Amino acid sequence: MVLETIQSLGLRNGTNYFENYFEELRYYLNPLFRYKQGNCHNVSHYASLILRNYGVSHKKIWIYAPTRFDEVSKLTIQLHDPNEISPKGYLTWGFHVALLIQHEANEYVFDYFVDEQKPLTVGQWIESMKIKHFYIDIENSDYYLFYTKPSEKKKNGVFYGKYFRYEGLSKDENWLAKGLAINETAIQFCENESYHFQHKTPLSDYYRLFVGRVNNFECVLRDKSVSKKMTFTFQKKHQSIIAEYRKIYEQNLEKWIEKVALVL
Repeated sequence: MVLETIQSLGLRNGTNYFENYFEELRYYLNPLFRYKQGNCHNVSHYASLILRNYGVSHKKIWIYAPTRFDEVSKLTIQLHDPNEISPKGYLTWGFHVALLIQHEANEYVFDYFVDEQKPLTVGQWIESMKIKHFYIDIENSDYYLFYTKPSEKKKNGVFYGKYFRYEGLSKDENWLAKGLAINETAIQFCENESYHFQHKTPLSDYYRLFVGRVNNFECVLRDKSVSKKMTFTFQKKHQSIIAEYRKIYEQNLEKWIEKVALVL
């Protein structure tokens, strides 16, 4: 794994630009990465666009759990949820992605979902996933997300090694801004409703079900749809708070559409 030399990083006039970029990206991405449930591909792509505008060469490193590439496996990456908002207390990732940057003779991963304090070596990053069976892919930073092929057993299909750029449908429908807006809204929800996560209340389990799984949160706020978990009955029962956070999500989306446009 050899990345292009990053001339804009390293020591220049006594300043460690490698560390400066890590700190600056953390500033721009906060609080998005504090919602650990999902949208790593959107947060990483936004960070990638910022680095591209700085002229910083980099790639993306992807890790896939067997559930995303094996027709029969249900094994996912499971990590402790530091926010303690997941219904079962742990994060469930089918895949994860972060930025990969070469500094001097080494490669480092910028992954604020996993460690917002420092870059990680590739080995440290893989170890942090706490999974024995996985598939690693290092790809061009321009790739936004991966294609899947249909599967009889997998609702979301199976990854087969192909990626697409942020253009066409994904760009026209603002997928990137929508993902960033979801994460910011989720953090706002968790902060505003923190009492229900810190204490056992009649709403605690419902709120964990709502925001503790990114698919549920996106289903209700982004897609305004229903699912097996986010049923019509569930949404009718909590229609007041759902209406409140749909407005917040729309405000965040408008803001992120503008921010994304500045770096594209």
